[in-house]
This record gives sequence, structure tokens and C-alpha cells, in this order.
Amino acid sequence: MLVLKESDVYGLLSNITVPECNHLLNTLHNALRECTKDKHLSPSERTIHQPEREAITTTLGNTSLFMPTSITTTTGVKVVTLSSGGLKGAINLFTPDGVLLGVLNAAEVTAFRTSLAVMIPFVRYPHPKTNIVVFGAGRQAEWHVKLALLLGQVKHVTIVNRGAPRRMEQLFATLQQKYPDVKFEVLLKSAPDYDSRLRKYLKDSDVICGCTPATEPHFPASYLDSKPRYISLIGSYKPVMQEVDSDTLLSGGRRIYCDTKEGCLAEAGELIRAKVTEDQLIELGELLDDNPLTPDGNLVFKCVGLGIMDLVMAGELIQMAKDKGVGIVVDDF
Repeated sequence: MLVLKESDVYGLLSNITVPECNHLLNTLHNALRECTKDKHLSPSERTIHQPEREAITTTLGNTSLFMPTSITTTTGVKVVTLSSGGLKGAINLFTPDGVLLGVLNAAEVTAFRTSLAVMIPFVRYPHPKTNIVVFGAGRQAEWHVKLALLLGQVKHVTIVNRGAPRRMEQLFATLQQKYPDVKFEVLLKSAPDYDSRLRKYLKDSDVICGCTPATEPHFPASYLDSKPRYISLIGSYKPVMQEVDSDTLLSGGRRIYCDTKEGCLAEAGELIRAKVTEDQLIELGELLDDNPLTPDGNLVFKCVGLGIMDLVMAGELIQMAKDKGVGIVVDDF
């Protein structure tokens, strides 16, 4: 049994090469394809099992989520707690007969696998992806930036946030050394010229990423012109949350790409407010080839997360850690 601490997971993921990242991206996409395919099978034929996640909210205001998943060859359970201190928890990975293969810190895995899902449409988006605007400055925002730089031709990154966390300042300093030709900027919502600068950044943007649990849209649809953009939204996970207004959400010819139709329709406040129906959604698992995605307008992607994403990435990380001699081995668990 292998234990991977937060620093172990972060170190493994922060040092991945482009080929390793593409392998993880393809592995994740193939898992989502299998997940979509499996839903159309009879219960006796299914190899993927993802019960509805359970949530407990205590009187202290903390919410704990319990997410079991099985792909028959591997079973896993992720338990995380969302509090004012962010997301904390662990992923337990088991063999089919219940032997514990590993325990991984969940915070980095969750942020990475969600950002990696965002990259599935990103790499298939045929228009320029040089100018990126990211709302948020947490782990999710960090991995969006790092993966976009690794997999795209990014020249300008703008982080929009209420404050300037030390983590993001350190990240930009590191990335500037690695990508000297890329311009990195932070736009604080407290800036006196915030609105005018936000309009400019959005007008110049090719990619917009929402990474916050916002309850009000980050900007009105009027701030965007007719230029096509890739817009990803991963921050909202409750009906009361929304990162964009309905006009922006439906700016891709009223078609929206997603990780799970059922999850997005039940949890994503943007979709609920816009009265989006299942036939307007396209799961990533329905994309059986690697052809470019060319919607009528913006390419909009919404992700709320699936247990299989954690399970598959945990398995890949366990193998990667074994290959590189990372982690703590417990032989007598």
C-alpha cells in the first residue's frame, strides 16, 4: 500500500512532461467515454458503478462529500470536506477484492483532474488560444494555467480575483522563468479601474475559465463581442451558484459540452437558471474521435466532476509514484 502526501502528489503533477500529460488526458477522456457508454447498458452488463454522492453539512457550516466509484477492476472512495479553509480529504484506492492499493491526498488530485477535463475541449478548440482570462486564484485556477501553458500556445494570462494570494504570486514567478515570453497579470476586483480593465481583458480573450463558487455572474454577456471563444466553467456545484449569465452560457448555438448531463442539470446553477434541457448537452464521453470542435459561436464547457475522474487519476498517480520511487510504502496495513 502506498501513501501519497499532498507534497508527493503536487511534485508528481508539477513535473509532468507533455507526453505524460497527453497520456493522462487521453486516459481521462477514454474513461469518460466508457462512462457514457456504460449508462446505455443493462444493469447486469455495467462495469462502472457511480452511486450518487452523499453530502453532510454540519452546524459548523462544513460540508463533507462521500463519493464511491467502481470500474470493476478498481474501486475507490473519495471523502472531502469543503470549509472556509478550502477542500481537504483523501482518496482510497482498492483492488477488486478489497486490498488497499493506496491513499492519496485529494486536494491536488481534485484540482488537477477537473482542470485536465477542461483541457479535453481546449486541445480540440481550433481557434487561437493565446490570451487566457481565469477567474479565481486557488488550486483549480493554478492547474488551469499550468495545463494551458503545457498544452497550448498561450502568450498572455490574466488572473481575476478579489485578492492576490501568495500562492499565485509564487506560481507566476516560477512560470515566468519557465515561459519568459508569456505575460502574466493579476486584476484585483478592488482596483479603481476594475470594470474598464475587465472589459478590455475579456474583449482580447480567446479563452475564459471560471474557477470560483460564485453566486453572481463574473461579467455580463455584453462584455463579449462576436469573436468565438472557449469558455469553461467548473466553479459552481450548487443550484444557487453561477459564474456566467444565461446569454453567455447559451452563446454556443445553445449547445453546451459537459462531463455529466445528470450532474450538471442537477447541480449547476447556470444551467438551472437558463432552463437547459438534456438534449442541449453533449457529454465529453460522446466524443468518440479527436476531431476539432466547431460550435456555432462560443465553445462552452461545464464540469461538476465525477467519481470516475478521481479513480482513474488516482490509479495513474499510484503507478507513476511507484515508477519514480515517490511516496510512503506500508507493507503491513
